[in-house]
Amino acid sequence: MTNPVPKLITFDGEARSGKGTIVQATKDALRDTYGHHVMLIDAGQVFRCLVVAAARAGVNLDDPVAIDAFLGDDANAEASVRFVKEVYHMSKSDRDALLYTNQVGADSAKIGARPLSQAFKDELLKKWLRDARAEGFDVVLLDGRALEETGQMLEREGLCDFVMGLYFVCDATVGAMRTLGFANRSYDELTSHQQQEINELVEQIKARNKADAERAVQPIIKPAGAPTFRLPDIPAVDIGEERFMATIDTSDKQTKHQMSQPVIALVAKCVNN
Repeated sequence: MTNPVPKLITFDGEARSGKGTIVQATKDALRDTYGHHVMLIDAGQVFRCLVVAAARAGVNLDDPVAIDAFLGDDANAEASVRFVKEVYHMSKSDRDALLYTNQVGADSAKIGARPLSQAFKDELLKKWLRDARAEGFDVVLLDGRALEETGQMLEREGLCDFVMGLYFVCDATVGAMRTLGFANRSYDELTSHQQQEINELVEQIKARNKADAERAVQPIIKPAGAPTFRLPDIPAVDIGEERFMATIDTSDKQTKHQMSQPVIALVAKCVNN
């Protein structure tokens, strides 16, 4: 008997908005508390892998023509698929050290702006959704950017039931302070060196969000007409038959637990509907 297609929930939005932390906590809760068979796909990691693969090949990442030439080469594409698989099997510490640097984050916006990179990512997502169904996953959480359009495409392909899309936003200074470990302190309490670190990261966050919003292919955009919830408060909402979309603002000072729990409850309500 063929397995039903999995329910898809997308975690979309701005850089350093906390969505990666929240989606991981949501996966763990859906699996351990609610008994779902959950797959988590990090679409953004695909672009980071492409950055590293292209840089190792000597590609000038400030040259769109050079990026397109790299992505358009079949041998490079096949090697990049193998590299994505290798990264998947790395330890978290090794993967983070390789992919989650400020430079790779900045360069992933340059890669993500190229249509061929979006096509590469979409083909991988299609494969992973087919695998998810074959292996009996009933829920897939997709973490990345510009995912409303992607989720609709995957649903049109018959690969999932796209039931919820969450778009995360955060004040850039708050996001930078969380990232650098200053979440429990005020900006004015920090040393001048620490403030400089934050200011530099704020500029990187703003530049990344601007580049992602202005790119010609799959730009990031808030879901039109959707409600906005400011964590940790999410009011009781009705989850009907239609896809549920919302913008989630994580700008208030709060712990990871305080950020995650309201989202977990909302997603669990949706998948158990």
